[in-house]
Amino acid sequence: MAEKAWTHIIVGAGAAGCVLAHRLSENKDMRVLLIEAGGSGALDPTLKVPMMTAVLLRGRRHVWQYLTAQEAGLNNQKIALPRGKVLGGSTAINGMVYARGLGMDYDLWAQSGLADWSWSKVRSHFLKSEAYSGQKTSELHNRSGLLTVSDRPKPLSPLVDAFVEAGIAAGYPRCADFNDPDAEGFGYYDFTIRNGRRESAASAFLKSAMARDNLDIETGCEVKRVVFEGQKATAIEAVKAGKIQQLRAEQEIILCAGAIGSPAILMRSGIGKSDELAAAGIKTFLDRPEVGKNLHDHVLIRVSYAAPQEVTLHGLTRADKAAAAFLQAWLFGTGPMTVFPLEAGAYIKTQGEDNPTIQSHFLPALSTATMRFNPLKKSANNRPGFMANASVMRPVSRGHIKLTGPNLSDPCHIQVNYLADERDIEPLIEATEILRDVFAQKVFDPYRREELAPGPQIRTRSAVSDWIRQSAGTVHHLCGSCRMGADPEAVVDAELRVQGVAGLRVADASVFPSIPSANTAAPAMMVAEKAADYILREI
Repeated sequence: MAEKAWTHIIVGAGAAGCVLAHRLSENKDMRVLLIEAGGSGALDPTLKVPMMTAVLLRGRRHVWQYLTAQEAGLNNQKIALPRGKVLGGSTAINGMVYARGLGMDYDLWAQSGLADWSWSKVRSHFLKSEAYSGQKTSELHNRSGLLTVSDRPKPLSPLVDAFVEAGIAAGYPRCADFNDPDAEGFGYYDFTIRNGRRESAASAFLKSAMARDNLDIETGCEVKRVVFEGQKATAIEAVKAGKIQQLRAEQEIILCAGAIGSPAILMRSGIGKSDELAAAGIKTFLDRPEVGKNLHDHVLIRVSYAAPQEVTLHGLTRADKAAAAFLQAWLFGTGPMTVFPLEAGAYIKTQGEDNPTIQSHFLPALSTATMRFNPLKKSANNRPGFMANASVMRPVSRGHIKLTGPNLSDPCHIQVNYLADERDIEPLIEATEILRDVFAQKVFDPYRREELAPGPQIRTRSAVSDWIRQSAGTVHHLCGSCRMGADPEAVVDAELRVQGVAGLRVADASVFPSIPSANTAAPAMMVAEKAADYILREI
């Protein structure tokens, strides 16, 4: 491999990297190398079965299991941050919800000086990726792309429809499509699921591109740093099977390693805040203090109730039922494990807001990890029930990533600063009461038993606030750590080029100036579609 040269090297085969590899290799004049630290995942059936997400997120086979430092806003808890380490990246292990965010999210980017990133300018790039197979017929969807997006089949449980109807009964609008740029209310999510099996960025974008002579895919290869000649990025230094090698790029290197991986590679390359690099034993190549800053995420709470077993997914805790359902899904694409059970949800406005501020997902169980429970071990969630989560769509709190040393084995210091800004906890307090009100509606009378969380004893705003800080967690939507901007302090410019050097871009969720009001896989793919356009325009 070290003797070859490519025109473009893409680092990271996740949501963005797979899209970019497909688009660039469509041009026969380009020679593209896609590098992935994990394996291909080809022989693992759990990657195909949608309901195995909870198992994958908590495992280690295809996952970087990062951990935050103590989070003061969450009572000094350390929060697990699993990221995909396999072809497809986090799209191979995530919940498969396909949601683009509100149009206002991208218009806010444009108002900061990024005119080419308004909703009207990014809409076509969302549509370009999509191969919609659902029942909606509006102009919001495209049926001729590569990424299968499907709407909900028959719900797994009557609780799913009950949640939507309860939201309507509580006075909220019905949302016909969460991919509407003005989405609001209660409705059903779309998923990247094809014929009952997971559609990852790899299955959508790499499968058809792998046979191309001008695309090489290297798995099990971890990138340490970018190598420069003068101010131009010319190669990457990578480790495979314990051996270090340099792989050369004639034109460009594009980092698609995610909100943790991309800033870490930049910093190991000497691009970052000089005093922090020095503290990690790294010589500064380019002083860029914003690298690793602006890190943020959606933070959530879960309101839950006990329920009769027959209407929940609790039956899947039985080993025989779980095994049968798994085989049915894997072999035939049918049965209860062919969907991710967060089928219904809501975009909700909190008091005094003109746009939705809370996103919710409903689950006819107490945890997506239902099947992982040990029947011989007592657990608070190992019982029949249902829950809805609620997350702050546009959090104000910001954190950072720093290196603790120059080597791949040196861990990152990750501080997301969840709920560090008091403005983030107020919507969660209100969301708790909103969900309690929704679950109090008459449609839930046949199913609702005692409230489990927060619990009937927690009623005052102060008590709810304390409960939130004790129990809140992540929605796994890290972003922002290589901020894109029109200002000279931004890590990348409006065309995703790292400012201060040549031949180097970043194209993944780390470039988001602010988080979209939704799950982040679809926006990351949109960024890659935009990056491909910028790169191909320069040929």
